[in-house]
Amino acid sequence: MQLKYQSVFMDIQNKILSGYWPEDAMVPTELELCKKHNVSRITVRRALDDLVQMGLIRRARGKGSFVCKTKQYTEFRNGLVSQDGMEFGSRIFNRFLEDAVYGPKTELAKNLLPLFKRRIDGDEGIVRIRLLRLVDDHPYALMSIFFPESTSKYIDRELLVRHSFLDVYEMSTGNRISTQHRTVSAVIPDDEQCNLLGAKTGTAHLWMKHIACLADESPVAINYALYNGNLFDFAVNIDMKNPPKAAL
Repeated sequence: MQLKYQSVFMDIQNKILSGYWPEDAMVPTELELCKKHNVSRITVRRALDDLVQMGLIRRARGKGSFVCKTKQYTEFRNGLVSQDGMEFGSRIFNRFLEDAVYGPKTELAKNLLPLFKRRIDGDEGIVRIRLLRLVDDHPYALMSIFFPESTSKYIDRELLVRHSFLDVYEMSTGNRISTQHRTVSAVIPDDEQCNLLGAKTGTAHLWMKHIACLADESPVAINYALYNGNLFDFAVNIDMKNPPKAAL
């Protein structure tokens, strides 16, 4: 059974890791969190302090709490790393958990549309697809993929059952995804996420944020993915003709 502060902590962490609150988004005030979770201010502060310690949020005196910016690095799709960090010969199956449109007036759309360089006062919303990815019949990853509503017509859901989102997008549009910005972190998911992944509650797993861009760096989709730490090792082959600075 979770303690009260752990429940508040998990709720905020999940909204950040799932992309509901992107970078620089303001977290509800302490009083709002107290009312929502029916807990004391001391309980809320303990949860927020833990989130600050983990580097997920920052607190500004007199202004509130905000989602921290993440450190990013770029990987070019030139064979250095597979799209999902695994062997291409594996059998992939995506099971849909959600396929929904969040209208332009929703909080989620207002938070995410600017990341796609779209107006927040227009008629376009944001689509969120949640997938449970299975590799060779084993739960491999939970993915929350966000993209503008106008992109939805290019994403054939039947194809998406057996192919990655980027492959479906490229096959449908003929546009090449040239760059992916990735952020990697270790997290402890909540009970529901562990159950979906078939993993023991309380175990650490790998969280990644992917931003897929065209050649002009226009974002196509943002994927917040939680990978099963029992099945996944993150490995990158480095081209020493053009190595990243961290490899030197």
